[in-house]
Amino acid sequence: MWRWLGRAGEQTLTDALDNPDGDALYRVQEARADAADKQRRAAEREAQRPACTRCGGKFTDERWEEITVHRTAVRAGDKSVCGPCRADDVACQEAAAEAARLAAAAPPEPEADQGPDRGRGWFRRRT
Repeated sequence: MWRWLGRAGEQTLTDALDNPDGDALYRVQEARADAADKQRRAAEREAQRPACTRCGGKFTDERWEEITVHRTAVRAGDKSVCGPCRADDVACQEAAAEAARLAAAAPPEPEADQGPDRGRGWFRRRT
């Protein structure tokens, strides 16, 4: 009787030398190793994923690419905040710009009525 590593039970010499499932066993072991490697790489990537300085949430893949890719990094704004916090910043900037535009377009407020001081000057009338 023969016992092989990676196989359950014992085999006769002729069964062991035939090796009918050797290729299938190799494919299964290779698939397990690939899956374990893929999990390890995913865990390493998650460990490197930055977190938002404001809310503490992890960056999404889109936001992470936005802050790291050279072409879009210019438009990324504050690179230490996540996507929702960045959207809040953009909304606040737009609201401030809209308020400034409305303030500039509004007519100036009339000055306070100068009733008691009225008529004071060089040619005032004494009563």
